Order: sequence, then C-alpha cells, then structure tokens
Amino acid sequence: MKPRLVFTTDLNGTTTPENTFAALMADEEKKAAMRALMGEYTTGRKRFADVLPEMERLAAGVTRERALSYAGAMPYFSGVEETLVGLLGSSRVDALAAYSTTGFAGLVALISVRRHQGRLRAAASPVLRDLLTEEERRLLLRPIRAEGDKAKVLDDLCREHRPSPGLVFHVGDTLGDLPGIMHAAGLGGLGIAFCPNRELREAMENMAPALRENLRVVEPGPAGPDYGRVGELVAERVRSACGQALGW
Repeated sequence: MKPRLVFTTDLNGTTTPENTFAALMADEEKKAAMRALMGEYTTGRKRFADVLPEMERLAAGVTRERALSYAGAMPYFSGVEETLVGLLGSSRVDALAAYSTTGFAGLVALISVRRHQGRLRAAASPVLRDLLTEEERRLLLRPIRAEGDKAKVLDDLCREHRPSPGLVFHVGDTLGDLPGIMHAAGLGGLGIAFCPNRELREAMENMAPALRENLRVVEPGPAGPDYGRVGELVAERVRSACGQALGW
C-alpha cells in the first residue's frame, strides 16, 4: 500500500516577490492600498479578518478576463511546478495537495484548473469567488477568512485522505502561515517556512524545542530561492517515515 500524504502550500509563497495580488488592481492608488493591507496582516500588525473587507472592496472591479490573464502569466519560484507535479503524479505516494492561501479565491481556482487539470485543490479567501464557474467553485475546499483557517484546511484534508503518520505538510512564507505551519508540526508532520519574512522566522525560533523538531526553514541559496528544496524535505520525510523513495 502506498504511503498517503497531505500537502498544503501558500500561494503567495510560491510566486516571486515582485508578484503580488496588488498587481490585479486597476490603478496605482488601489495597488498601493492592497500592498499596504497585505503587509499589515503578513507581519502580524493586523488580523486577516480585519483587512479582508477592505481587500474585497478594492478588488470589486476586477474582471474574469483580467484574472485569467494574470493567472496565466504568474511567475513562480524555481522548483514549484516540479514539486507539485512530482507529488501529484508520483506512482509511489498517494498525495492530496492544495493551495491554502489568503489570496483571491477566483485566481487560485483558475490556476488549479489550468495548470494542474483540477488535481490541485484550493482553499482561499472569498474575494473574487463570483468570477468562478461551477466547476472552479468545486475546487474550493473552504473560504479562508482568518489565519487559523489554514489549520482547518489541513484537518479537512486529513479527514478525507487519512495520511500516513508523519506525512502532513504546510509550506508558507509569512506570519499568516504560522497556524498552518504549527498545526502540521503538531500533527507530527513538517511545518516548512520557505523564504520566511522576519516575523515568521522569529515566531518559529521561539517555539518549544519539541515542536521545533518538526519545523524547517528554507532560506534562499546562492542562486536564489529554490522551492525544490521543499520537495526534497518532503521526500526525506517520506523515506524516514515509510522507508519509501518518492522517485522524482
């Protein structure tokens, strides 16, 4: 029987720094306002639930055509596609993977359909949900209205997929990902910070030693950020937990 694995990753943390959802906004004033909102909740100055209504207001004029164009051109860090395709297409592990993000629900679902033929699930904020088709809406596991919902996404997928012991993962890059990262670690899996911001790094450093054993930080290498290292950490955990090589 193949090992069963649950893997969630933040969407913003897989895209390059110059790429933010603020780029979807129609004018420079709205772009600046959206960047400011994102900066407040990703560093812990405000809760996501508090900034969500304003994010929805700013994004009200985004069209489906604009979202499609943006999703198709979204730049990813090196190794992102290889990691996701490797997990979803592996013949040696049964993986259930999902984006778990405070980003726009419409954009997340469109990316999932177009790049991964609907195999990659999604949980996201309700912003732009009305732009989706019924098929795309079915990809959305739950709305994310607070940082703690990322932990609930892991629970949703674990109930559905019943992963093997130790094979639960969440990857993120900001303080908004801390609940998902800590929950994955608390379930005996790995919480992985990929190119974390200062606030997330400091929060992880202050965790109890027993919990830190299931935490990992992936910093940029000499050639820049490489998400492939996340895939390597997953493969290492599968080998140590199950004695099974992933073979990618």
